[in-house]
Amino acid sequence: MKETQNKPQGPNPKSRTLMEKHRSQVLLVYTNKTDSEVWTAFKKGEESAFNFIYRKYVPGLYNYGYQLCRDQDLVKDCVQTIFIDLRKKRSKLSDVRSIKGYLYTIMYRELFKLIKSKKEDPFEPIEANDRFFPIEVSHETKMIRSEFTAERKRKLDKALNQLPVRQKQALLLLYHEGLSYQEIAAIMEIKEVKTARKLVYRALASMREYFKIS
Repeated sequence: MKETQNKPQGPNPKSRTLMEKHRSQVLLVYTNKTDSEVWTAFKKGEESAFNFIYRKYVPGLYNYGYQLCRDQDLVKDCVQTIFIDLRKKRSKLSDVRSIKGYLYTIMYRELFKLIKSKKEDPFEPIEANDRFFPIEVSHETKMIRSEFTAERKRKLDKALNQLPVRQKQALLLLYHEGLSYQEIAAIMEIKEVKTARKLVYRALASMREYFKIS
């Protein structure tokens, strides 16, 4: 007669379902709160608030970072470092009104620091080199409100990548990430909001001109 071996077992399917349901209910609580309320809860040490912020913003940060440099490993390391630091320093962080704007500002700064550290000439301005900021148009981009043919999309990609780097960054943050001009100015370290607005206007004017002659 064979002896039955007592193997450690994880939660049964019913328990897992209840756990997932509870987790979803906890996270749903934060969906109805303002950014300030969520951030305050996070600073006080509520792990569910941290999880909510992580789940909500990490996908967008990955996409944004990948648009900036096209280096998946670099972007992944940057995002992980950001959230590790946030958890360590949470009690010392300042108040935040826009969590998305705050995280994207950190992402912008930290990613360019990493890029600079990998360049042979650390004094060469990152933004002077277009290869670090190719834009690829996605179906989610708010600029695209109707379906484009492959040829139309190709032309739009080409038009975007002919823009000066700062203009491309501003367009990405405004149309792809849905951030305000004020948030764009903060992320790109622009002193005046009107300057961020001018970047977008000039970019759109250049693109209109491009399509006139193409």
